[in-house]
Amino acid sequence: MVSCLLCDLSVWCVQVFFFSFVSEPPELPSIHLNSDSVPNKSDRVLTAGTAFILSCHGIEPVQWSSTAFLLAYRGNLPDPVKIKAKPRHTGTYTCRYSNQSLEHLNAWIHLYVKDPSDRHTMFVTPRSSIISLKEGEDFLFKCLLTDPSVTNLTLQSEDRSTLPSGMNVTIDPRRGALIRDVKLSFNGRYACSGWKDGRQFRSNPVDLLVLPVLHRPPSLSVSQDEFVLLEGERFEVTCLSNNPSHFYSVTWRDANMQKLEATLSRKYWNKRLYINSTLSISEVTQKHSGQYTCTAVNEVGDATATTQLKVLDRPYLKIYLQMSEPVQVRGHLSAVDERQVNADSRSLELIANASTNRTSSANVSGSSRVELDEGHDVALTFLLEAYPPITSQHWTTPTHIINNYSTVYQESYTANGYRSEATLLLHRVRPEDRGQYEFHFSNSFFSGSQTINLQIYRSPTASVTLKNDTLICNSSGYPRPTIFWFTCPGIQPSYVSCAAPYRISWASQEGKNGEEVTSHFLLLADGDVTVECVASNLVGQSRRVFHHRHATVFTPALIGALSAAVVLFLLLLVVFYKCRQKPKYEIVWKIIESTDGNNYTFVDPTQLPYNQKWEFPRDRLRLGAVLGSGAFGKVVEATAYGLGTDNKVTRVAVKMLKPSAHSEEREALMSELKILSHLGYHDNIVNLLGACTQGGPMLMITEYCSHGDLLNFLRAHAQDIMTSMVNVDEVQEEAFYKNMVAQHARLRSDSGISCCSDYQEMQPIMSPVQTHQGKNLNSQINGLSVGDLMSFSYQVSQGLDFLSTRNCIHRDVAARNVLLTDRHVAKICDFGLARDIRNDDSYIVQGNARLPVKWMAPESIFQCIYTVQSDVWSYGVLLWEIFSLGKSPYPNIAVDTNFYKMIKDGGHMEQPDFAPAEMYQLMKLCWSLEPTHRPTFKTISQLISRLLPSTNDTSSHYSDQPAYRNINECREEEEEDEEEIKEATIKREDEGPGESLPVYK
Repeated sequence: MVSCLLCDLSVWCVQVFFFSFVSEPPELPSIHLNSDSVPNKSDRVLTAGTAFILSCHGIEPVQWSSTAFLLAYRGNLPDPVKIKAKPRHTGTYTCRYSNQSLEHLNAWIHLYVKDPSDRHTMFVTPRSSIISLKEGEDFLFKCLLTDPSVTNLTLQSEDRSTLPSGMNVTIDPRRGALIRDVKLSFNGRYACSGWKDGRQFRSNPVDLLVLPVLHRPPSLSVSQDEFVLLEGERFEVTCLSNNPSHFYSVTWRDANMQKLEATLSRKYWNKRLYINSTLSISEVTQKHSGQYTCTAVNEVGDATATTQLKVLDRPYLKIYLQMSEPVQVRGHLSAVDERQVNADSRSLELIANASTNRTSSANVSGSSRVELDEGHDVALTFLLEAYPPITSQHWTTPTHIINNYSTVYQESYTANGYRSEATLLLHRVRPEDRGQYEFHFSNSFFSGSQTINLQIYRSPTASVTLKNDTLICNSSGYPRPTIFWFTCPGIQPSYVSCAAPYRISWASQEGKNGEEVTSHFLLLADGDVTVECVASNLVGQSRRVFHHRHATVFTPALIGALSAAVVLFLLLLVVFYKCRQKPKYEIVWKIIESTDGNNYTFVDPTQLPYNQKWEFPRDRLRLGAVLGSGAFGKVVEATAYGLGTDNKVTRVAVKMLKPSAHSEEREALMSELKILSHLGYHDNIVNLLGACTQGGPMLMITEYCSHGDLLNFLRAHAQDIMTSMVNVDEVQEEAFYKNMVAQHARLRSDSGISCCSDYQEMQPIMSPVQTHQGKNLNSQINGLSVGDLMSFSYQVSQGLDFLSTRNCIHRDVAARNVLLTDRHVAKICDFGLARDIRNDDSYIVQGNARLPVKWMAPESIFQCIYTVQSDVWSYGVLLWEIFSLGKSPYPNIAVDTNFYKMIKDGGHMEQPDFAPAEMYQLMKLCWSLEPTHRPTFKTISQLISRLLPSTNDTSSHYSDQPAYRNINECREEEEEDEEEIKEATIKREDEGPGESLPVYK
């Protein structure tokens, strides 16, 4: 018994001893700096340029991590860490065990790396200057202090005013400034500040953008509310939804509430996630007819949208005629008897109803006559309901009608699924507008035309002439007038004043056409007599009196003298003409040869080589309409045959000089040709295609841009963009309304050509078919949106980035110097040849030159310094033009001493109406007074590309991360890394063979 107790006691003692040994906690890793042991959680100060080694020792393998900007994105670092110190190596270095179970056992040291020679490195900050957060989140601004002797650390707004009310800021020299519970009112630019030796130091600023939280269900719509299809056709409908956050879902259900499979696509743009869910059925049958419902659900609630599908067994067509004024309509169809219809203010009549099988086609044509009073606006509208939908429709008008600037008529075409509408609006109809107006239409099964014979009611006109003792009365009007003759003895003002007037019933009368009539009356009286011609119809009557005198005195002897006076007056007008002095044609673009600070040496363009490969045969170039003209030359549309390949036909633009051009202008155009050939090709500049320099006037062939310059394009399409904004801008729970009357007002041209001079604006050219006939339906329903403005901004930045890489300074970056192709590709150009800057309000006299002052950077205005950074300033003004839809910069501000003082003091324009907050922050970055603080065009392109809609994100995974990000901190040092690696490589080669330590940056 005792032995058993002793045995149990010994076992217990062993267990106690074992567990007490095992439960003893392992020790923390120890840190050595350059072989010197340093305490845990301590600080050390290093000087930039010195090398240091951090090593860590523990009971198991260890690894390093760091908050330094040059190392944070590398993740875990091996032990030891060997670094040549730089200010951006400032941070906390943490050593922990590689074993995850011991990960909580770690030691750290915080290193300050100061650079006394550079006061700008007192604080180091992330490269990304724009940060976006949701309302209510915490924000840590990593402004890391490199010198711990700096005191009085604070967070300040850029203008050094007080911080927003309610902002709670905690400053930690090791971590930065922590702002808790951010609010929408915190939007702005902030910087860290501190004091040392009586001097204040500030960090680089950061732009804080606070996004609102979710308050409503997702926005939802379907691509088409109603579908009509034939059996066997494919059915495809897309549910369009968007939500401020990523946490929401979209589903489709049929009429029986059965869930259906659909294809999803996602993109994040303008602070919202857009999910498109596409439901498709490869071959429909009549059992697929019915209602389909799309539902979008988020944490707030759900939203639904429906579409109706109708499946047919054969094609059909219905045509309705509608008028907007009281008219008389007489019409007939091929299968309908002639009839008369009294139309009210919005009459709608079915004039065709046809169907056919799927193996044949049918022609549906007819005609109607419309009679109406002159002076009214009348809309002639054909409503077509057809399946398959009408694919082509257009109006043709009488050949004698010339529609200058749409003052006579306007065509409009709309389509909604299988319904389409074609309207011809006649402005203040006149008798000259009468004639046949034809509407043509077609699809894969039906074709034909409907003719409207338009007649205008008008009161008669009358005129009386004497020929060989015969009076001839000519009258015209609708309906055709009837002529009556009255005679009265003596000279009377009218036969009404005569005591015994006599009506002639035997005078001859003949009609020339449906509106004109002529009557002859033989004059047999010997004495004085009054003869009156009276023409009348249903609208009114006209009278003309003829007095026959027995003897007349010829009195028009002074006509010759008056004619001579007119000739003398015309001669005086010729003498009044005086030639005005032309401005000098100068190449705006400059190629940098070498730099010394802000002192640039430019390449003489006349010394650049010209490659004969650009020569193009003149006889294979057909010139067309003038696109733009100026004091020295013009730009014309042309067709090039065999440009690139023998059988290729290319639409191009051709620059040429006027015949009166001097040798200086010819040399300048040749210089421009050499500069374009030197630059090379890029999608976002107007590229050189060829030239004709021999055997005639010099011609420079460039790409053709059908939409003309961006400035006038924005003004012409301002209504489209405002309409699209009404449906998008609902984040703040109110619709986006603008003053439409002001937008429609006539705007002053800023395209660079005076409206009152002989110079012609650069503008798009439409072919006669486009002008006179209708367009394809699909081209009528596409409008513009803010996304297009973002795309224009991105493309221009790409083009300017290309110019900067080719050492080219533009010097006149503005919307008037950007052209648009038919696919809305923005291309940078130089309109120096085709612009009269003397008559352009955008160019201000400064000294002996005319400069675009409102687009120029301060250093260019006050010091005549032009750099790539000054082009960045001008690009910011161009962004303002884009997002204000073509308004003039600094509206209502004259260029005077107050304007120059405002520029020197850092004043800038207000946010344009249609600019997102991110784009306005980018504008203000471009307008930094210090040129080195302005972003490069490469950085601008990267930022805007992250704001553009994604086109290839088809993932179905829900993520709480935005689909676009600010400039990634993880890649902010890559360019600097590459340069430092190169420097380290050169140094190692200079040191010769031997061992060298790896350097982490």
